[in-house]
Amino acid sequence: MSETTNPELNIFDEVMSSFAALMPEDLVDSVAGFKKNILTNLRSTIDSMVDSEINTIDHCVENARQKRAAHQAATSSNQTENPVEDAE
Repeated sequence: MSETTNPELNIFDEVMSSFAALMPEDLVDSVAGFKKNILTNLRSTIDSMVDSEINTIDHCVENARQKRAAHQAATSSNQTENPVEDAE
């Protein structure tokens, strides 16, 4: 992902960096590690949900294809069995 050069984000980054510089280094590392773990777990959960939704969509599309094929087969067998009814 490309980073933006939004001045408001740069100011926020500067404030956060200054605040982190005032805290003990081990505390900053712990907080950063905690935030990274939360974000990593969130990404994993979202990826899982997206994969599940994609699988559901694929399953629905496959079911639709099977139903369409069954309907077309039934329709074509009806037309070959009763050609007079279709002509009327």
